[in-house]
Amino acid sequence: MFRILTNKAYLGIISHKGEAYEGKFPALVDMATFEAVQKILKSRARPRKTKDSHNFPFCGLLTCQECGAAITAQYAHGHGGTYTYYRCTKRLGPCSQKYLQEKKLEEQIKQELQTVAISDDWYTQGLAQISQWEQELKSNNASFAQNLETKTQEADQKLNKLVDSYLDGTIEKETYILKKDELIKQKSDFNQKKSDFGRKGVTWIEPMRNFWKAAHHAKKLVSTSDFPEIKSFVAEHGTNRRLGGRKVSWLWTGAFKIVGDLAKNAAARAAAENNNSLQNSGSFVLSGIGGLNP
Repeated sequence: MFRILTNKAYLGIISHKGEAYEGKFPALVDMATFEAVQKILKSRARPRKTKDSHNFPFCGLLTCQECGAAITAQYAHGHGGTYTYYRCTKRLGPCSQKYLQEKKLEEQIKQELQTVAISDDWYTQGLAQISQWEQELKSNNASFAQNLETKTQEADQKLNKLVDSYLDGTIEKETYILKKDELIKQKSDFNQKKSDFGRKGVTWIEPMRNFWKAAHHAKKLVSTSDFPEIKSFVAEHGTNRRLGGRKVSWLWTGAFKIVGDLAKNAAARAAAENNNSLQNSGSFVLSGIGGLNP
């Protein structure tokens, strides 16, 4: 009810992203009535009481790997301080899973983020490559579209000449019908290709660019303590998010799955060669970016 009484749409005004625009429809109430209602609402307003909430940023992100119940958190005192622990709620039955300290949970989550994170240098180079692909595709697509248009016009001209020849008695009716059917099929094929081309275009470019930006954002999250943003990122791009054996795990979705697999395979190869660390996981990401191009 409050939303209805404060909605400026009834004045013929549209609000979008904090900015007002004049609507193309008549107002349902006059300004004086609307303002009077606002004064009444303001005079009757009361501050809402809020409950003090615990700061458990990763609650709601994970489920128990053993029983499937939700993962909750609680404070515990010891060794001169207060610590946050995450554990299974055990609401679905007996469960043997133990507590995991928030700091260790954070470390594990960031380790997973690192597998899909790209460095600043690779981010810049990747965006440049995507822009180059975009320009090349636009050029090729423009040429392809022009070629289809030319062929369509040529088919129209042939149809017109065919009709004129038939009307002049230059060709027989049977020949006219056969040639006309052939040209109509050609035009239909050209129009279908133009329609398909219009729907497809370069639609994969923007999702690719958004993914690249998100992968770079993952790198920034690794070095921050913005837990709500980290949780949001993992929830958006990860599925089957579990906690079991005091270990966090999930499956990356979409392009992140490809990148995560590339990084893990590279890490396995490096470990096999007694290389204790990856210098830059972004290099493996960029080497596989072509595989993300549908």
